[in-house]
Amino acid sequence: MPRLLKLTLTHFRNYERLVWEPENSLVVLTGENGSGKTNLLEAISLLTPGRGLRRAALPLLGQNGAAEWGISARISSPDGDVVDLATGVTPETDSGRRIVLLNGKTIRNRDAADNNLSAVWITPQMDRLFSENASGRRRFLDRLVMAVTPNHAKQLMAYDRAMAQRNKLLQTRYSEQSWLAGLEALMARHAVAIAAARADLAQQLCTFAQNESGHFPIANIRLECSITRELENHPALWVEDWLKEQFALSRPVDKERGRSTIGTHKSDFALSDFTTGQSASIASTGQQKSMLLGLILAHARLVTDHRGTPPILLLDEPLVHLDGTRRTAFLETVRTFDTSVILTGTDATPFGFLRNNAQFIGLKNGDFLR
Repeated sequence: MPRLLKLTLTHFRNYERLVWEPENSLVVLTGENGSGKTNLLEAISLLTPGRGLRRAALPLLGQNGAAEWGISARISSPDGDVVDLATGVTPETDSGRRIVLLNGKTIRNRDAADNNLSAVWITPQMDRLFSENASGRRRFLDRLVMAVTPNHAKQLMAYDRAMAQRNKLLQTRYSEQSWLAGLEALMARHAVAIAAARADLAQQLCTFAQNESGHFPIANIRLECSITRELENHPALWVEDWLKEQFALSRPVDKERGRSTIGTHKSDFALSDFTTGQSASIASTGQQKSMLLGLILAHARLVTDHRGTPPILLLDEPLVHLDGTRRTAFLETVRTFDTSVILTGTDATPFGFLRNNAQFIGLKNGDFLR
């Protein structure tokens, strides 16, 4: 199984220096707010493709604004080998990028690192998923897609790049119709790929959610996207042509508003209880958390199915808003995952069910309590 064998942090967040070798694959970190629990999870998440569980800007990651910081981990790989992954910045690093090392060698293709480590996480900020704006939900959904479809990140970047160029061209050289058509063709191609990947992920998640514990609602995802609706009834090439036409028709409006008004960047999704039909947007806080946890657990199973090995689970304050029955059910479920699982909380008491199975560690001001 993939297991975190060693983690080293240097000038990262509130950690000046930490060298940790977990004694168990199941770990419970407890401590007061600000002790460094989430920072430790964030460090591990940054070893996977993307911007980590907080999506923080690089200048915010160094301790007290340090220009140089690093994260390294030794991980048992799915094939039984041990690999070393590292990331960080140095004074010589491009200010907008961080270096990634695999077994001591710099790599440019993040997919290479992704082959050795995947992670699924939940944070307290996700509790507000259904009360915030659509962009937050899109980022959440796209992160789930990327865990099973690595090429999704490239499609998103290519779409955003073409859209930014089109927006600029509409303002500066509106008469360049052929150039605009070329950019719109790029946008359409990537948009269809993005929409198809999201739809496929949503369908698979619904299937895996039905196999999760009965203590959690079966999550049903409904995509709110005109492109997805067209893909349900037409071939992808037809939808590409249709979308190119829509982009062309929207040029006057987009020029006036200074942005693209249609496309996958306007998509959203809604989550509901498959059995009752209750929407997460109007459910209680506890019901929302239960739906979200059921979705995350289903996603972890889905990642395992796709990769042939489970992801590392990073669970920040997962028990908040859960009643006693669902707390126990959740802890029983994560105990069955054959991978490293790290849970956090301000108090060890709610995790008592795991006392004989997990390593309990207290944190204070970036140091482990002995």
